[in-house]
Amino acid sequence: MMLSFIMALYSCTSDQESLDDMKISEVNLISNIDGCSVYDLEFGQEAIITVRNFYDYLEVRVNKISSKSLNKMSIHFAKDLADFPKKGNGQLNPSEFYYSESVDKAVDEVILRFNFKDLNIAVGEEIMISAVAQFGKGKNREEHFATDETLTNGKFYFTYQIENFKNYAGTDQIREITLSEAQALPSWDEVRKTYASMLDSGVNKKDGVYKPSIWDLIYDFNDPSRETQLGDYPTTYTLGTGSCSDSTNLILRVVPDSQ
Repeated sequence: MMLSFIMALYSCTSDQESLDDMKISEVNLISNIDGCSVYDLEFGQEAIITVRNFYDYLEVRVNKISSKSLNKMSIHFAKDLADFPKKGNGQLNPSEFYYSESVDKAVDEVILRFNFKDLNIAVGEEIMISAVAQFGKGKNREEHFATDETLTNGKFYFTYQIENFKNYAGTDQIREITLSEAQALPSWDEVRKTYASMLDSGVNKKDGVYKPSIWDLIYDFNDPSRETQLGDYPTTYTLGTGSCSDSTNLILRVVPDSQ
């Protein structure tokens, strides 16, 4: 039964365009950065699709690498093969995928986010993902599945393990303190602790990077050319690097003392 289903998949057509010409990538790209796995697969010779998870959502990026237009994206997430939409004849039906939308003209990059709650998935679970993209126009129109020689190995889907995202930086925060409280902060470390106290519970408060730095914020506050020390002192706190980093915006707002 499984063999017949897979064979039917490779013979299915969409808009009279055959999927028989699906090209299997010769590369296997799974990178691991700071405990975060990033999956890179190919849509034939036309685009790269990157999948990775953050704290509570999956991010899917598609970057076009050919001159052909990217017309449509279809993505489905499943825990069982029976969860993939099929037509009456048993062939896969990408138009009924969880996400299936046209892409605006001249768009070379598509970034999509899918919340764990909406997908009914959780950290530690393994899911199956199938992605299909349509390229070109008229007789040159083609449809490709996301493939990788190892990840898909001739299948129309790949498995993805939802990992614990260690670099979660939390949500954006604003805190107000009075001018006298700000002026009374005695040291660099106390200023840092003031910003760190704004971070969400459970967030790693020691290993992140502040930009502007804490020193830059102190210099800004004490700049003699400032008309007033009142106002916002924003910084971005980042955990991790590259594709597996996460950031949050922190604003310390200095307000007048109560009269």
